[in-house]
Amino acid sequence: MLALSLVNYGLRWVRWEIYLRALGVRLGAADSLSILLVGFVLSVTPGKAGELGKAWLVRELGGGPALRAVPAVLGERLTDVLGVVLLAAVGALALPGGGWIAAAGLALVAGTAALIGWRGAAVRLLALVARVPWIGRRAPALGELYERLRSLVSPRLLAAGLALSAAAWGAEAIGFLLVVRGHGSGGAVGFGPLAALFDYSAATLAGALSMLPGGLLASEGSLVALLEVQGLDAASAASATLITRAATLWFAVALGLAALPWVVRRARAS
Repeated sequence: MLALSLVNYGLRWVRWEIYLRALGVRLGAADSLSILLVGFVLSVTPGKAGELGKAWLVRELGGGPALRAVPAVLGERLTDVLGVVLLAAVGALALPGGGWIAAAGLALVAGTAALIGWRGAAVRLLALVARVPWIGRRAPALGELYERLRSLVSPRLLAAGLALSAAAWGAEAIGFLLVVRGHGSGGAVGFGPLAALFDYSAATLAGALSMLPGGLLASEGSLVALLEVQGLDAASAASATLITRAATLWFAVALGLAALPWVVRRARAS
């Protein structure tokens, strides 16, 4: 499970590098990776809002203005959500009537991508924002931010981001499958890859939608409930969930804490 989590982080680092380079941000590989890892600590905040601090770290390590790197963080979050929705859609094929759920998921991914790339709608929205007191003066900066984000959802970059995201989160879903199968005596006989994809993706989305730090309780509760519905006894479902979360969320946080001293030293030296 830990090895598959490392695969997840490696693929997300490749995507992070692609986005930074597309935005004209140049960092050394070690600096880029360390910022990604520290971002796992910053993500344990309501709505993962703390991850925007990665843009500040890019600036501190000599990568240029923080605003230039913000779209990379937003692009990560966008493709993470769309990638997980895509996996949930594929996994839904294991459910009764799952074809309709899969079709809805694919339509959501396609529709979201098209909406973000629709520049006319964004221009009109920014024009409305410019009229709002206190916020209006930020409209030019928001416009620049949108244009940079839009450059990351070009067909080529969006396809690359989605593919890397789906592969990254799919790796953790495979790890989850192995953990559940290790509890086979608890009633998980027949639990297959599609079911694992759906359960893990659905629980990840539930955690994201809850806006709780790290999706705590929402992700765990969803996983336990789904596993029990699929035949795993309560004790085994809870055990499998705790192992999975320890090997994904808390393993990532531990790596981020380990990388933090390096980032602090590099920032002081820059």
